[in-house]
Amino acid sequence: MSRASTTQRPSARLVRVLGAVSAVAVAGAALAGCGAGQQAQTAQQVAAVAGASASAGDIAVRNAEIAYPSGLSPEAAIYRAGGTAPVALTIVNQGARTDRLLSASSPAGGTVTLTGEQTLAPALAVVSGSQDDLAALPGAKQLTIEITGLREDILSGRTYPLVLNFQNAGRVEVGLPVASPTVPRVDEAPAGEGGGH
Repeated sequence: MSRASTTQRPSARLVRVLGAVSAVAVAGAALAGCGAGQQAQTAQQVAAVAGASASAGDIAVRNAEIAYPSGLSPEAAIYRAGGTAPVALTIVNQGARTDRLLSASSPAGGTVTLTGEQTLAPALAVVSGSQDDLAALPGAKQLTIEITGLREDILSGRTYPLVLNFQNAGRVEVGLPVASPTVPRVDEAPAGEGGGH
């Protein structure tokens, strides 16, 4: 007999931003692909660590991903060619001296725009993402990162490269997965009309 539990996305995001990837999370990610169908008990569960991580020098980039727009059906293209894709991530300066994000680039788009706080004081987090993401890290500063002039449609299940250039830490490259949709997948056949497991 199993107990149902609910996960609140802001607190889960705080855990995955602040914590390192544990062996349990790695094992869970490896098992996520098991099973051909979608089970009712697991249809709305979210992985403990969704985004990518990378480091250079004293700079750590955590939970980096292309944000999934709210209200969009999981079957649709996420962002269309020619448009803009917002990047969600957290940057932490783990060193003793201030660093600065100078620029960013991605082959997925013509340019990457940076708006907001680009200076990283020691032990300071800078967050690109929603207000909930920012509120989850008290004292964090806000930065908006957007890939503009997309060269192709952005689709779920793919990874898109992003390069961040820092004054002291140098170049940090991270592969951005597309975030999971916030709405559950709609089954192809209504319940009771076949397609059961």
